[in-house]
Amino acid sequence: MTIPAAAWSAFTAELDLWAAAGQKAVFWWRDDDAADLTPALARLLALQIRFAAPLALAVIPAQASERLVECLQSGTAIAALQHGYVHHNHALVGEKKSEFPTSRSLQARLADIRLGRDNLAARLGSALLPVLVPPWNRIADDMLPMLTELGFVAVSGFKPRADYWAAPELAWLNTQLDPIDWHGSNNPAAARNSLEAATALLRAMRHSELPLQPVGFLTHHLRHDEFLWGFVASFVEAVARHPACHWIDTVAALAIGRPADMAAPVMRTS
Repeated sequence: MTIPAAAWSAFTAELDLWAAAGQKAVFWWRDDDAADLTPALARLLALQIRFAAPLALAVIPAQASERLVECLQSGTAIAALQHGYVHHNHALVGEKKSEFPTSRSLQARLADIRLGRDNLAARLGSALLPVLVPPWNRIADDMLPMLTELGFVAVSGFKPRADYWAAPELAWLNTQLDPIDWHGSNNPAAARNSLEAATALLRAMRHSELPLQPVGFLTHHLRHDEFLWGFVASFVEAVARHPACHWIDTVAALAIGRPADMAAPVMRTS
């Protein structure tokens, strides 16, 4: 199965309108659930190198292998982000999956994040950026104001942002495009939906219906079938080659939409 040509045409046509208006759209790429340097992750990294697209890898602290750590320390153009702590579902029966639901004590939730931060900071050094990616893109609201005390400058979830700030001095750096069908096996439909979502998000920003923000492409290398590998390659290439857009790294993505009177955050992890 393939993505309908009309969906690709609509995406390209929207980018053409950005070019005609003298505007440039920016995209950033986040891949989740990194724990080891698996063949799937190696395949993803090969795509990143092929298209020179900066990649933010969400690493699970309690599962990160030495092979993965060595890879991230090797000087590659990959930024590591903290992906929770154990990636364990603590939600109650009937609740949506979350490692950090309100049903857990705030103390326990923050302790897990601190353990994960210390683990990765000690092992990854400057390869780790102070951005928290909560598993399943869910985190209880009462935690957000506390994250700056743990050294984070941003939290990355999944939705178009209406405001740059998640809490004082804590930015949203979200993804909005997910080509995986998490509730079935129709990845072609999910990928088409993500492409149409990209077109709609770009259109909304061009018409000032949404504030300017980086378009976040979310992948999960361990969950890709051959169709998805092909779609990911096609999408990354399409963005890399169109003159009205380009891929940016995590630090640059944090600058997009930041209020002009706010200084750039200090990107340290300890």
